[in-house]
Amino acid sequence: MAEDSTLALHLGALGDFVLSWPALERLAALGPLHLWGRGEWGRLVLPPGQVHEREAARFVSLFASELDPSLQTWLGGFGRAVVFAAAPDEVLLRNLAAAIPQVHAVTTRPPQGRFQLVGRWQVEQLECLGLAGASRPLIPLVQPPSESTGAFLAPGSGGKAKRLTPDMTAYLARRLEPEHRSLTLVLGPAEDAAYREAQAQALQGLPHRILADAPMAELASNLLGSSLYVGADSGVSHLAAALGAPCLAVFQASDPRLWSPLGPRARVLGVTEARFADLSPPAPGAVLNL
Repeated sequence: MAEDSTLALHLGALGDFVLSWPALERLAALGPLHLWGRGEWGRLVLPPGQVHEREAARFVSLFASELDPSLQTWLGGFGRAVVFAAAPDEVLLRNLAAAIPQVHAVTTRPPQGRFQLVGRWQVEQLECLGLAGASRPLIPLVQPPSESTGAFLAPGSGGKAKRLTPDMTAYLARRLEPEHRSLTLVLGPAEDAAYREAQAQALQGLPHRILADAPMAELASNLLGSSLYVGADSGVSHLAAALGAPCLAVFQASDPRLWSPLGPRARVLGVTEARFADLSPPAPGAVLNL
């Protein structure tokens, strides 16, 4: 690989990964970019040959006391490595430094008391490292659907305090159903059986379909064709916004000054506001300049 090639290592959840897209754009502008992370997420924005599954057995020694020689040789083909993590692991950084000339750590959220969009915070760190010149947006490598997929309602989240209650889900569904061709309830691995059952009970009698635990490519394609997406603060909401879907994100337990979804048609609502606000699809606007 070329000296200007970069290996980005991302250890966060789906929402964290999507919020890192602006920083990854900056790195891609420097030369060939490879990603070590969740494969199905990485393939949303990079060709398969540039995405490396972080759970693969060949990478186990990244966190061991000594690097596997074959892995060290492979890592030596990169000119730099950039680790994205809430608290980068010192063993990982040391092992990378044993093989790659430049190793940098980018914390994925600002320090306590600093209220700044996390995407902007990450780009700012790259700027301080001299790694954030002009860039082009990452173009999602998502197959668009042949027709509109209707409205999507995604009440769940990995953080239980962020979840929408079943009553709130039913209320929003009743408001969305008359205006959209179809309504889809999105459920993912973070939603436990009891929460799923409560949501199903709340939506009884309301016409809808369920998209549960869908492969990432299928989920992204559906979101790309949506007429409106409404969801809690979750990775799926961040993905919908980044794909350009008209997106309303309902925040109740996290700070939108840090975690607002980034996208040309994304808007944040408080949970009380969501009961009374206009639920029309947000008009296209300027992409946030990070």
